[in-house]
Amino acid sequence: MSMTNSKSIQAEDFVKLYFPNSPALSPDGGKLIFSIKSVNEKKNTYRGALYIKTSASEDYMQFTSGTHLDTAPQFSPSGEYLAFLSSRSEMGMQLYIMPVNGGEAFQITKFPKGIQGFNWSPTNNSIHVLARVNEEELEKIQNPEKDISPSFVTDPVEFTVFESRMKQREEMKIDPRVIKDAYCRELTSYLDGRYSQPFIVQLQGFNAGKKGEKPKIIHAGEFGFHYTLGTFNDNGEYLYVFRYKADPSISLTQELFKVNLKEPMEMNYLLDAYGWIHDVHISPDGRYLSFEGIREEKIVYDDTQIFLVDLDESNKAMCLTENYPRSSVSSRWFDEKTLFFLSPVNGKINIYKIDIETHVVTLVVEGERNINSFSVGGKKIAFSASHVTYPSDIFWSNVDGSEEERITNANKEYLENHSLYKSHEFNFEHDGVQFQGWILTPDNHDGITKLPVALEIHGGPAAMWTPHELTMWHEWNCLVSKGYAVVFCNPRGSDGYGFEFRGSVQANWGNLPANDILMGLNIALKDYQFLNPNRLVVTGGSYGGYMTAWLVTQTNRFKAAVSQRGVYEFFAFGMTTDIAIWFELQYKGELLDHYQRIWNDQPMAHIRNIETPLLIIHSENDFRVPIVTAEQFFWLGKRYGKTIELIRYPRDGHELSRSGEPRHIIDRINKIINWFEKYNK
Repeated sequence: MSMTNSKSIQAEDFVKLYFPNSPALSPDGGKLIFSIKSVNEKKNTYRGALYIKTSASEDYMQFTSGTHLDTAPQFSPSGEYLAFLSSRSEMGMQLYIMPVNGGEAFQITKFPKGIQGFNWSPTNNSIHVLARVNEEELEKIQNPEKDISPSFVTDPVEFTVFESRMKQREEMKIDPRVIKDAYCRELTSYLDGRYSQPFIVQLQGFNAGKKGEKPKIIHAGEFGFHYTLGTFNDNGEYLYVFRYKADPSISLTQELFKVNLKEPMEMNYLLDAYGWIHDVHISPDGRYLSFEGIREEKIVYDDTQIFLVDLDESNKAMCLTENYPRSSVSSRWFDEKTLFFLSPVNGKINIYKIDIETHVVTLVVEGERNINSFSVGGKKIAFSASHVTYPSDIFWSNVDGSEEERITNANKEYLENHSLYKSHEFNFEHDGVQFQGWILTPDNHDGITKLPVALEIHGGPAAMWTPHELTMWHEWNCLVSKGYAVVFCNPRGSDGYGFEFRGSVQANWGNLPANDILMGLNIALKDYQFLNPNRLVVTGGSYGGYMTAWLVTQTNRFKAAVSQRGVYEFFAFGMTTDIAIWFELQYKGELLDHYQRIWNDQPMAHIRNIETPLLIIHSENDFRVPIVTAEQFFWLGKRYGKTIELIRYPRDGHELSRSGEPRHIIDRINKIINWFEKYNK
């Protein structure tokens, strides 16, 4: 069934959309910088310019060229300079700096594989950078005088030949690839002996106006450990940084160090913390260090917590959000006593604040939407948000949430000429637990005409879906434009409903959440008579891919299924994923010791039961959920005569649907719809 018309949204429309993001306020709140990301269709990649809005200007203006992808802007503490990441270099995302009053952007870093993140020093004259390097690359960085590459200006031919030889030399280093570390690859890339290392980039020459001076890069810390992006103390003399205590594939314990940046550098151990540590910041008065992690005793299934370290008593981290029953992410200091953060709560994401003395949490910026990032400066707060009626835009308001103003309407013309889905919320109870779900329907649906149903399942399992999903907005609109009603809910295991709800699926990925999902589908079919119970399809990605495969091994009620980047067999997945320790903790022990106990929880154990036509979509460079189990599941499906196909996307990884090659994103949506249309008769 198709309800397409001149205003329907198509997969190919992805190239027409704009995604404002990464807002950054100046320290006084008077200037706002943000990025607008879009597709470079000819190059099959992304581009994005930075834009500026001042409190005095009526509209925002373009600040950088936008020929490449410029993102992640940060004002210097003085407000004079702007640092940001850009893909202008062929060596990955590098750090650039430019004066806020205008002028040329200068490349500050030249790390072989780009940088992972950065933070300004409070003194404005240095920046802390996190970058992955191996020992040979580190030697070149520490001794730049050994770089004898010829000058392009004096002899361009010689320079071209040199570059070609160097590229060939680099390729030969990994032919063959020698692997010594268990943690040897991540997301889409092999690490090739590289470790995430903390650096200090000195900027005195840049600030003094000597714009041609090469920044001095200082390596801080012992090589052979993976570090997390850290933060300076309030006077810039020390760096606080976490590093993994052991191989990240076998341990989630990190150690906090205080690094004296004076020569010779000294590292002093302070305490242990747990989880994927991030958002490490110093309070404005320099007394406290905050970071996000998880509680040791509730490892893996804990809500993300904010921890506080009193630097006068630095041997203990206090869980600031112990009594707040939701996750706390993207935390930022507002003043000496207050932290702002994002929190997913009951199907929406808003901005909250917590008082570090009373631990009282207060809602600051609310609304039926997803706030995806924010910045605080002066008496202003700026944020990016997504909503049923737009994929992404930038807003700002007073710091108490009052006088909110929409800064961008980046897709105004497109939205005015296309029909969007409508959202219907429904709630239900199952096993004495309350659940939340939604139905998305065509905007022009009469409420009577029967619609085929696409059941969508989120990943995680500790994720939370809302009808305002930034990464699903385009895909869901494409399905609805084809005449489908999209149905989804947040089963047990989801974020946003408390620790007990989130933790209930530990060592129980299959039956418990599957029953929640099917109950939600049944309630929707019962209460919304326009949903056609005889034309059901199902899809999901990552854990949602696992659950899609699980459902079609347990029931034959779906006409077609598409499982994306899923887990189908636990042993191969657990031994090849880049988060091996995470999966061991999910299933409470080393896989070798209890594989027989968990055998029945994997789709592979029940593959003979499948009668539903199943399409498997996977990326070849997915090192989060490696393609090996998709290959196994596909082969066994063919062995037992099932209607099953496998689509492999080269070069892309686990983030295919969110940030993959644009052509792959478009093709993937069309492949899903075509599979449904073929079998959902």
